[in-house]
Amino acid sequence: MNVIRRKEGSYRDPNNPEDEKWFTFDHSYWSHDGFQEEKNGYFSPTDDKYADQKRVFADLGKGVLENAWAGYNCSLFAYGQTGSGKSYSIVGFKNNKGIVPTFCEELFKKIEEKKEKGGQYEVFISMFEIYCEKIRDLLSSKEPPKGGLKLRENPKTGFYVENLSSSPVNSYKEIEAKIEEGTKNRTIAATNMNATSSRAHTIVKLLFVQKSPKSGGGTTTKKSEINLVDLAGSERQRDAGTEGDRMKEGIVINQSLSTLGRVIKALHEQQGSKGKKVQIPYRDSVLTCLLKNALGGNSKTIMIAAISPADINYEETLSTLRFADRAKAIKTNAVVNENQTERIMRELREENERLQQQLKGGGGGSNEEVESLRRQLEQNQKEMAELEKTWQEKIAEEAAKHNASAERMAIMKQRQEIPHLWNLNEDPALTDVIVHFLPPGEITIGNKTADPAPMVQLNGLSILPQHAVVQNTKNKKLVLTACEGAEVLVNGKKITKPKELSQNDRVLFGGNHLYVFNNPTKKGARKDITYEEAQKEIAKGAGIGIADDGGKSKADLILEEELISTMPLVYRANAMAVELKRNVKFELVLVSPEMRGLQEGLTEVDFGAIWVSVHNLTEDTRFMWEKARFMNRYYGMQEMYENKQDGEEWNMPKDRDPFYEAPDSKSLLGSAIIFLQPLAYLMDSEETYPIVDFTGEELGELSVLLTPCNSSGKEMLGEYVDDPKEIIGKNYGFTVKIQSARGLPRRIDKSSCKYRFFDGKEVDTALVAGNNPSYIHEQTFQYKSVSSELADYLLNSNLWITLWGTQKARQYQASRRTPSASSEGKRPSRKKKVAKPPKPAEGENGADKSGAEPKTPKKKSSSKTRRPKRATSASTQ
Repeated sequence: MNVIRRKEGSYRDPNNPEDEKWFTFDHSYWSHDGFQEEKNGYFSPTDDKYADQKRVFADLGKGVLENAWAGYNCSLFAYGQTGSGKSYSIVGFKNNKGIVPTFCEELFKKIEEKKEKGGQYEVFISMFEIYCEKIRDLLSSKEPPKGGLKLRENPKTGFYVENLSSSPVNSYKEIEAKIEEGTKNRTIAATNMNATSSRAHTIVKLLFVQKSPKSGGGTTTKKSEINLVDLAGSERQRDAGTEGDRMKEGIVINQSLSTLGRVIKALHEQQGSKGKKVQIPYRDSVLTCLLKNALGGNSKTIMIAAISPADINYEETLSTLRFADRAKAIKTNAVVNENQTERIMRELREENERLQQQLKGGGGGSNEEVESLRRQLEQNQKEMAELEKTWQEKIAEEAAKHNASAERMAIMKQRQEIPHLWNLNEDPALTDVIVHFLPPGEITIGNKTADPAPMVQLNGLSILPQHAVVQNTKNKKLVLTACEGAEVLVNGKKITKPKELSQNDRVLFGGNHLYVFNNPTKKGARKDITYEEAQKEIAKGAGIGIADDGGKSKADLILEEELISTMPLVYRANAMAVELKRNVKFELVLVSPEMRGLQEGLTEVDFGAIWVSVHNLTEDTRFMWEKARFMNRYYGMQEMYENKQDGEEWNMPKDRDPFYEAPDSKSLLGSAIIFLQPLAYLMDSEETYPIVDFTGEELGELSVLLTPCNSSGKEMLGEYVDDPKEIIGKNYGFTVKIQSARGLPRRIDKSSCKYRFFDGKEVDTALVAGNNPSYIHEQTFQYKSVSSELADYLLNSNLWITLWGTQKARQYQASRRTPSASSEGKRPSRKKKVAKPPKPAEGENGADKSGAEPKTPKKKSSSKTRRPKRATSASTQ
């Protein structure tokens, strides 16, 4: 991206530098590099390019602060893909405080200054998150209601969250403690519910009230509502993985974000349509209802568009910039919220009298309308009661509930004295938030259904009532034992016998509770273990070959990160399948580019290499899902699981069940590797090749005939050459005939083949029914002048033919498998290294003769020919 001083910048497609797009902005910041870490952990700039947190707050946060003091409603929200820096800008990390904590700190500094001059200042904080359209109060100690908190609408003030806690705070320390409490509750909920933190919107809502005496008597109240919003990751699923998926429309990856995009677009159209009325879809999601004022009403609003500097994120970055460009064009109409306190009270009393009269008369409407009037009356009465309380009474009530500061001090003291486990989370902001103490004696670990209750309660996926026991002998020796049937990993390895814990050991309980052990009484400093490091060793323990050497390419390292991040999701999908009684098994699979029909290993990051194998054990059907398709389904699985945990209706019919893939869905079954060397010598070749799936199991055999052709496309017989260099520069064609497959598994109903010859387009044969299908496919690829690259391709490379097909459920399968035409019995499974063909060059494709009856010339043999090595991808579970 190029940024120039007039607040305008261009963005270029890395694959097409001429494609340049321009965007305007108010500020632009760089925070990828150009900083140094100070002793206290703060990242300070080493040049003018790097924007530290102080600079960002000076440009953005101070304006929000000034507007709040003036009595305006203010909103600041961060939009962008996961990992681009949204949370870092809004919340910050350790000593690099983001806009929210710095805003709160500066607000109370100014309050202390102004208190000396008279006046009363009140600050209230609420913190909640929106996840799968459910609202969760992050500052409430009560058990969350089923389905989350309810969204209500007041005809005058707009949408609000019913029964959302709003805590009075008297200092920055108190507000900091509240944010820590909310973050802890968010972490516990995400872990227990198997939720992905990057898919939740977190909102910190501050109500700032200024009361000052009027010259003629009475009090003037100035209110400012400040919404600080950390939106969920905006990344879209890659279309390649969800194309043709019946669940694509059924599962909304993030309804709130998609609705937010439509609202921004509609507001943009409305303001550019010169009076034309445009329907704004605020009501289509919880988030947009709550942000209605911020987006198009009474608020001064700032949007931070967080983008990644990596070229592999080009599409996501472009999408974010376009979103921000539309948002920038929207104009809000903010007004100062200033009223006389007495007038507010009078209006509330009058409103209550009117509502009571309506209720006495039956409301004049439906039961729903009557209930709405009753709720509005209750809300008004609560507001009046709050207005009548003094600030001191509100603070005293909050202190009586619990002393957050005292709790923090007690926990900090215990952490210095007692062995404990501290949590790891994929979101650094949620790491080291949960602490479980392990005092001397026996400590039981299990879920909430255990009787008696465990000392350490963990809930969620794969956690048993009696899951594990820790025996602490005088804080000197702590031994962890897994209970029968429980899954416990230490440093990536499953424990089957008692294991003494050492400093900084990583412990995984079930599928989601990941901790680091720390014993402050032992020698050896605590290390800042990362979530990625822990997942990497779990991957190694699961058999995924991850080398420690430093000779990896950047693309390999990024792919490894993708693999490690996907692995726990596959584990959780299996655990959810067990919990929800879905007889389905998922397995992580690595698939080479060649096996997917690409002719060469990719030099860029190959995100398409990660697939998930799906085995429906009830119907005995198997499918291969690309990662994007799996992620699409995974979010649906999460929603089902969460609904079950909440006691809501969770079961779904097959056509909406994310665990289910219909047998008639076309899926990748396996592949055959065809040896091309005979064509380099202008020899024909007729062979049967094993069709192998991604686990190395042979599915059957594929009969393929390769024939060289002359310039007119006629097959050449007996005109072979001694040296492949002799064909360079001459006009030749090469015919591929896929004749039939034999001995396919009985679950396969119909099948077809796909392949790509040299640099040509992908060829797809017709679907043919049966376990011994005859494809009768023929296609000739004609080249006016054979290049040296083509000759090298024929001499040293293989043609990968992939088999695709639909299946039959177990009850419709034949009683036994049809034997192979070439041999009886099943071939043994073998796994070998994937062969990687050389880079192809440009060539010309010939005419398609698919469907014609092939002529089978006499097969020739040569000392130069050999059978190719069969290859399968590595498969891991």
